[in-house]
Amino acid sequence: MFANQRLRRLFIMRHPDDDLRRRGQNLLAVLWILIIITLLSIPTSVIHGRVGSLINTFSALPVAMLLLWMTHRGWVNWVTMIMLTINTVSFVLTPAFGSADFSVISYYFIINIFIAGIVLSVKMIWSVLILNIAALTLTAVLAQQFPQDSPSLLTTITNVVLLMIFATMIATLNSTTTTRTLKEVHAARAETLQANQALIESHADLERLVADRTAILSATLAEREAQAQALQEALATQERLHSLIIDLSLPIIPVRHDTLIVPLVGSLDSTRAHTLLQRVLSQIEAQRARALILDVTGLPLVDSQVAKVLLSTAEAARLLGAETTLVGIRPEVAQALVSLGVELPQLVTYATLEQALERLKREPMYAGTELRATTLTI
Repeated sequence: MFANQRLRRLFIMRHPDDDLRRRGQNLLAVLWILIIITLLSIPTSVIHGRVGSLINTFSALPVAMLLLWMTHRGWVNWVTMIMLTINTVSFVLTPAFGSADFSVISYYFIINIFIAGIVLSVKMIWSVLILNIAALTLTAVLAQQFPQDSPSLLTTITNVVLLMIFATMIATLNSTTTTRTLKEVHAARAETLQANQALIESHADLERLVADRTAILSATLAEREAQAQALQEALATQERLHSLIIDLSLPIIPVRHDTLIVPLVGSLDSTRAHTLLQRVLSQIEAQRARALILDVTGLPLVDSQVAKVLLSTAEAARLLGAETTLVGIRPEVAQALVSLGVELPQLVTYATLEQALERLKREPMYAGTELRATTLTI
């Protein structure tokens, strides 16, 4: 794995600038192609005994390695100009020393245009064209001392110049299109980065908003919980107060272990009557009482409805084994009951509580007394 990574680094250029990285990658490909061609020419030079070619080959390899190192360092334009200079010098000197015919070597100048087209900018491509035309002219002047095969020097120069111009136009079109595409890619990348940044900021704002709303909701919820707790406490307090009020409005006083006194105060409606019956029966059962004294001194009005409640309470107490005594009937109450035709035959009545208590002292055996059937005539 490590060896593969080291090998890939030889063929891949890494640079933050996309355009420079693209041109450097193209230049690396050209250099490696030239190195491979140079290496492939070694067997041919050995077979034909071309010592000079072998010397040139082994001299060119270190230079190529140096150019590869410079390319990886980002010196793309300098490496390209060095390559083009070496190519141009070799193209100029080859016909001058009679090593090749001008009509053949002149077409190799187009290689410089191809290399410049994939590596250099548009302005530099046209500069290479102008330098190539000048070098081609110099080569033609130097080649005049040697006999040339047809076509003539002028025809060859014309053809080569036209081809170089055409190649330059193609290279210019390719470079322009590539540059424009890279600019569009850069613009799209910048827009994407801006959109991502805006999205990140929007997300952060949304998180802050959610945090603020959550804090507000938490505070509101805590406040509502506090209010609910306070309401529950108020309801509990109200229930305790209500129970206390009931206890105070319908007190049941045990005067002996078997005797209960119930002083009735205020109006006796259906709700209080039901409460009276429940409380009296529960206390009779709890205290195992045998005598129940109902004190109606505090009742402002005793009518048939109140009489019915008193009789119902007395009947229920009798079923639990307790005798009921009614005290506190005032003259006007007695007159009202007579006028209404209300009879309380089963109830023992006394004018005052003191009289009833005196009777309890003298006759403590209420529980054994057989009560008569209750009759109510209205």
